Amino acid sequence: MIYRNKDFNSPPAALTDAKWNTLKANLIIEKSSHKVNSKCYRDTTLDALALLYKNKCAICERSRGTELQVDHYRPKKPRNNQSQTQYNHSGYYWLAYSWSNLIPLCSICNIKKSNKFPLKGWTNTNRISDHNNIYGLNPFAPYDLNWLQQKEHPLIVNPEHDILPERHFSFKNDGRIIGRTDEGKETINICKLNRKDLIRERLKIRENYANAIKSALDDYGKHTNEDELKGELTAIFKQIKSNCHVDKEHSYFNLFIFNYYDYFIDSKLPSNLRGVSTKYFNAFSKMSITSN
Repeated sequence: MIYRNKDFNSPPAALTDAKWNTLKANLIIEKSSHKVNSKCYRDTTLDALALLYKNKCAICERSRGTELQVDHYRPKKPRNNQSQTQYNHSGYYWLAYSWSNLIPLCSICNIKKSNKFPLKGWTNTNRISDHNNIYGLNPFAPYDLNWLQQKEHPLIVNPEHDILPERHFSFKNDGRIIGRTDEGKETINICKLNRKDLIRERLKIRENYANAIKSALDDYGKHTNEDELKGELTAIFKQIKSNCHVDKEHSYFNLFIFNYYDYFIDSKLPSNLRGVSTKYFNAFSKMSITSN
């Protein structure tokens, strides 16, 4: 998960079109019984969200293109299941058409997340459930994402609020993502971020790098031209670094590969080749730091 700097005060023009005024007024009157019109929140924001997130899912970082769906970070409808009661809530109806509450998710993350929205401590005592100040709070800003986050302490990481969402996660070299905080663990659990498709994609990324490096080292054993080896390895290292960019698919996993090269790549090479490429990678890494 990577931070995205959304301007909450500049929603897409189509979302604020006057033709939606009656719909939004009815929302405030009808509250949770309001029938939310997806054309208002979805059709008016999907392109802007896809552009902001570079066609990536806000949570799993898969590049899904046209499959992306607009999700309400805070669910618009109540949840009252008999099981997993820690996920129940009364809904955030007033945020149904709010730009600050909309994020793009792939279809699988969207289905897994559904309308779950737990808070720290598994309690509703600090949950905001109405757009009116029935709590007597001062200040009271139910439309302000920053205020809501500080008041409620959600357990689902918000990539538009947490400037360093990556602090909640780490990766293992078997492709699994690990929660480093309660928020990270719950986000992984709710969205099933260790599902088979995601692990398979992460492992494919790592294996492609390792295979390319192994091929370069095997070739070196035949031509023994160190300059040629250095050139081939440098091209691979540049690719890894390029894929760490926030706009690239699985960028955070790529960053872990770059930062922990020995653990993710060198350990996967044949025993007779381990350590050989590390010398070149360390030199490249130092040069990259210097050039930055």
